[in-house]
Amino acid sequence: MTSAPPVHAPPAHGSHRADSLETGREVTATRLRVLLTVLGVAVAALLAGATWMVSPLAPLAAVVGVVLVGVIWQRPLVASVVVASIVPAMAGLSRGFPVPGFKASELLLVVCLLPLLVRRLPRWRRLNAVDVSLAAVALVGLVVGLYNGLRGHLELMELLREALFPSFTFATWWVVSRGISNRVEINVVLRWVLLVSLVPAGIGILQFLDVPGVRDTLLTVVDGGLLPDPGQPGGRVTGPFTIAHSFGGYLIVPLMVAAVLLLRGNREVLRRRVLVVVLAVDLAAIVLSVTLTTGLWVIVGFLVAAALVGRFRRGALALLVAAALCTWVFWPSLQARYVQQTTAATGTSEGVIPQTLQFRFLVWRGDYLPLLTEAAPHGLTVGPDDIFPSTESQYITLVLRGGVGLLLITAISFVVLARRAWRATQTEPGSVSAASAAIVGILVFLPAAGFIWPYVTNAGFPQSIFAIAGAVVGLAGGPPEPAVAREILARRRLPAAI
Repeated sequence: MTSAPPVHAPPAHGSHRADSLETGREVTATRLRVLLTVLGVAVAALLAGATWMVSPLAPLAAVVGVVLVGVIWQRPLVASVVVASIVPAMAGLSRGFPVPGFKASELLLVVCLLPLLVRRLPRWRRLNAVDVSLAAVALVGLVVGLYNGLRGHLELMELLREALFPSFTFATWWVVSRGISNRVEINVVLRWVLLVSLVPAGIGILQFLDVPGVRDTLLTVVDGGLLPDPGQPGGRVTGPFTIAHSFGGYLIVPLMVAAVLLLRGNREVLRRRVLVVVLAVDLAAIVLSVTLTTGLWVIVGFLVAAALVGRFRRGALALLVAAALCTWVFWPSLQARYVQQTTAATGTSEGVIPQTLQFRFLVWRGDYLPLLTEAAPHGLTVGPDDIFPSTESQYITLVLRGGVGLLLITAISFVVLARRAWRATQTEPGSVSAASAAIVGILVFLPAAGFIWPYVTNAGFPQSIFAIAGAVVGLAGGPPEPAVAREILARRRLPAAI
């Protein structure tokens, strides 16, 4: 006996309509993507043709920019990765390369910023204290820069460089923090930051070894500065930056993050052996820059970070081992720098105080300290011949550019950032907590480092620190992950239960 064939109910009319609507949406989306692709190709071709007369590299830069905008529109995380890893590494390249009047890092930052501004993202989180403080620094810096520059008939390019620099640093923070939507993406950005840092650090090591072509190329793509000449024995390495201080200011951020991740035994970002490679290469490059300020910065910052993550004893032991190893490997460079620092030069004498610090006292006393009273209200009116490029101090630089007000609001912004990073060390899990501790350690020593060199207003450090801070603590003000929230709640209830 055979069973009757199954009877299929006819599909409902509403189901047909839903399928038709879904198919229609897919067709529309496909056509829209094709249209946008064709439009992007047309815009890229138009920009390439229009920029050919500006610079031979301008057409390539225009095409890359259009492609990057399209990629960021689809996946905003790409903006965070590019600005956090590539922009700081390129910050030392010459202005006018490849487009006259601008740095490649500035153009890249703007290209990544535009898609995030135009597209109304769910990532447009509410403003936090760091957003407000950095925006205030950018606004004040722009206003006083334009005011002082226009009164002094400063050339347009110099005017833009001085007035817009705080705006570029704010944009760095904003793009990186807004391109990230969850804590998993933070690890992606950190991974790229650490790996890309190997490129400038490797260039610095090749520069020290005087590999043929390296020093010549750097002298071509880096504007001025104190780069060692080809054939010059030894010399302080600068990497793709104008001076060793800027090189060290850039490298200290990825170095500290890698060191604290290793100290915590965290493998969310990179495997242990890869972290060791990053740490070794970045540390070698910093030591070869032979800068006392950067060396002390690494020591103090790492110990503070180790204390924050509860690994102080282990961190202190690791630091002693690393210091002994670096002294043994790089002793000739360290000894040469010591001899230079203890040899009297013009205006200095032999003694305990390093020669470069004596020179700073001489410059401050003779050139800059007499100007501070006049500069206190809103900075000084400047012209083409006196834009204060060599103040040798962050505090003097900020007062001359924007008065005491700019100095105070900049200091407040770093205090706000340090507080947010410290809070993240207490509430965030794993790699985010470790990287936040590294940020706090770096910021603790920044007031002393700024006394010796204007790290915050020179290429390298500001791009690096604001990028990594945007990635790590940009989400720190939001609700923690459920598991972390339960752990925090349990910790708070424990004393009451006891």
